[in-house]
Amino acid sequence: MQYILDLLLKQIFGQPFLLMAIIVFIGYIAMKQKFSKALMGAVKASIGILVMGMGSGALIGNFGKLLTALQTATGIQGAGLNTYPTMTASYEKMDAVLGAGTGNTWGIYTLLVAFILNLALVALRKWTKIRAVYLTGNAMIVQCGISTYIVWRFLGLGMIPTVLIAALVTALYWGIFSTLLIKPTKAITNADFTVAHQQMVVSYVAYKVAPKIGDPEKDDIERKKMPESLNFLQDNIIATALVMFISVAVIFLVIGGGQIDWLRSGDGLNQGGLKNNIVFLIWISITLTANIYVLLAGVRMFVGELMMSFKGISERLLPGAVAGVDCAAIFAFAPKSVVLGLLFGTLGQVIGLVGLIVFKSPIFLVPGFIPLFFDNATIAVFANKFGGWKAAAVICTTNGIIQILGSALAVHLMELSWWQGSADYATLWVGIIAIFKGIGAMLGIPIAG
Repeated sequence: MQYILDLLLKQIFGQPFLLMAIIVFIGYIAMKQKFSKALMGAVKASIGILVMGMGSGALIGNFGKLLTALQTATGIQGAGLNTYPTMTASYEKMDAVLGAGTGNTWGIYTLLVAFILNLALVALRKWTKIRAVYLTGNAMIVQCGISTYIVWRFLGLGMIPTVLIAALVTALYWGIFSTLLIKPTKAITNADFTVAHQQMVVSYVAYKVAPKIGDPEKDDIERKKMPESLNFLQDNIIATALVMFISVAVIFLVIGGGQIDWLRSGDGLNQGGLKNNIVFLIWISITLTANIYVLLAGVRMFVGELMMSFKGISERLLPGAVAGVDCAAIFAFAPKSVVLGLLFGTLGQVIGLVGLIVFKSPIFLVPGFIPLFFDNATIAVFANKFGGWKAAAVICTTNGIIQILGSALAVHLMELSWWQGSADYATLWVGIIAIFKGIGAMLGIPIAG
C-alpha cells in the first residue's frame, strides 16, 4: 500500500510534467477528441513544463550571480522583479524545509483546487455574481505557487489545509476581479471575453479613475500619430533585451570593476574570455533575455494545451460564463496605448528606484520586463479608453512607482531574492501577505522558510 501511495502521490501526481500531461489528456478525451490528439496534447504539455523549468532555472542562476555581486559590493539586499522566478524561489524555500519537490507538488494541487473553486463560483453566479472563468494558465501557475508559499510561510500548516486556504484566496481573486473587468473589456474589444492576469485590480481602478483625469474623446492616443522610431518597443524580445541591458548596466556602475571581474570568473558566470566590459555587459543582457525566451516558450507550449483542453469543458459545463484570458489579448485593440504604458511605466519605476536610493532602503530592486511591460501596457489600454493619454500617463507613472515600493515591501516580508512585481502583487497581495503574517503572529506560529 505504501508503495502505491508513494507511486501515485510522489512519482506521478507529485511530478508536474506528468500530472499536467494527465490533466490535459483527460480534458481532450472529455471533449471527445481523438486519442491521438489527446496524447499529442499531453506530450506537448509535459515538454512545456520541463522547458519552462529549464528557462526559469537558468534565469534564476544567472541573475542570482548579479545579485550576489551587488550584495557583496554594497551590502544592499538585491531582488529581481519577475513572475516565474518568484514561484521557483518560493518552491526552493519550501523544499529546503519539507524536502525536494514539495513546493512544486503543493503548488500544482493548489492550482487544481483553485480552478475547481473558480468553476464552482461561476456555477453559483446567481449568488456569487462571479461570471469569469480564469483561463490564463501561465499566470495561474505562478499565482498558485506564490499563494501556497504565503500560506505555508506564515501559518505553518500541512499540505491539505495549506492547499485549501491558498486555493480559496486565489480563486476569489481570479473570480472577483476578472468579473469586474468584463464590462470595460467589452467596451475596448467589443468581444465576449475579459482580462484575467496580474494587474486586474489596478486595471479596474484605472477604468474608474481615468475619466476624472482626462477626456477619452479629445485625448485618445489611438487617434494620434506616434513616432515610428518607437515601434520597436512593441517587440517583446527586443524590449526585454533593452530593459535587461539598462538594468545590468546600472548594476555594473554600482558594483565596480572588482565584482565585474568576479562575475567573469568560474565562481560567477564563467566568461573569462570576455575581457571587455561592454561586450560582457551585452552578453549578460542577451543571455538573460534568452533565458526568459526559453521560459516563455515552455509556458506557451504548456498553457496552449492546458487551456485548449479546459476551455471546452468549462464552456459545456457553464453556459453563459465569460472566459478570462491573457491581458495581451487586448493589445491589438490599442497598440499605441501599449507603447505609452511601457514608457510611462518605465518612468514610474525609475522614480521608484531613485526613491529607494534616496531614502537608503536596505533593499534594491532590479526591474523585470514581464511586470513592467504587461502590467503598464494593459493598464494604459484601460486608462486611455476611459480617460485618454493624460490618464494613461498619470496612472502608469503612478503604477510604476507603486510596483517598486510595494515590491520592496513584499521582498522584506517574504525574504525572497525575487518578487512577482506585477501591479496587483505590489498592492492587493502585499495586504494579503500582511494579513496572513498578522494571523500567524497572533497565533504564535513561527515564520517558516
